[in-house]
Amino acid sequence: MKIRLCAFADEGGTTIEEQIEALRANNINLVELRSIDGRNISKISEDEARACSAKLKEAGIEVWSLGSPLAKVHIYTPLEKEKAKAMHLCRLAGIFGTKNIRGFSYFTLFPQNKEKRVVEKIRPLLEILEYNGINYCHENDTLLYGGRAQYLKKLLADIPSLKVIYDPANFIISGESPDETLAEFAGKAYYFHIKDASGKKVVPAGCGDAKIDELIKGIDSDTVFSVEPHLMFFKGGAGFEKYDLKTKSGRFDCAVDSIKKLLVKNGFAEKDGYFEKIKGE
Repeated sequence: MKIRLCAFADEGGTTIEEQIEALRANNINLVELRSIDGRNISKISEDEARACSAKLKEAGIEVWSLGSPLAKVHIYTPLEKEKAKAMHLCRLAGIFGTKNIRGFSYFTLFPQNKEKRVVEKIRPLLEILEYNGINYCHENDTLLYGGRAQYLKKLLADIPSLKVIYDPANFIISGESPDETLAEFAGKAYYFHIKDASGKKVVPAGCGDAKIDELIKGIDSDTVFSVEPHLMFFKGGAGFEKYDLKTKSGRFDCAVDSIKKLLVKNGFAEKDGYFEKIKGE
């Protein structure tokens, strides 16, 4: 059984060259592309995508997913704007050679009254992605419809072809029970966003309440862990002295090392770009 590590490398560096350096320094050969040169992936041109793709391929790095903001807008945003974004992202996905686009489920203040509208506004985007052979990978981000467990369950029942990204920290920040969300969604996950949280604060994996240790114990098939550091406000402490947490690269290294330590603790051995379960462990 293998777990491939991926990362939001824009948290390790701004330019594509800096992101490649951060990935290679941490023995990661998958990237979830979210921004390049400070611009969101949905804003770059096809020519820019081709240039970046060539650099990634030369470095031996594969694009796992486009970390797009698709449907990370208010529910009353005109659908045509999101459809245009979806079509552009599909063209970029073709250039980068990925079948995955990260997406969301709209901001709404009263989710209990918006189920029908959310479904109506996600389905056309899903159709565009599926027509192009691409997965709509839904992240349970905070303050969005699918950021709460009860609404995510409804959304998946209504649109079962959505792929689940399980982000345990987002559920913690949203006030959900880690035991309940782990039981309900981890087994359905297409892949995982790896960050931890203590209350509303993001912390390195294993330092919060998200039960990432238990998540790892429950993995029973090959999957991808996409590291999303978000450690801008993490102050460190005992055991973190070697990281310069005032820098992007320091925070990135800290986040990656934290999940690697948990994987080793749970019987995985690091290989070239992935972790493999040791037999008998």
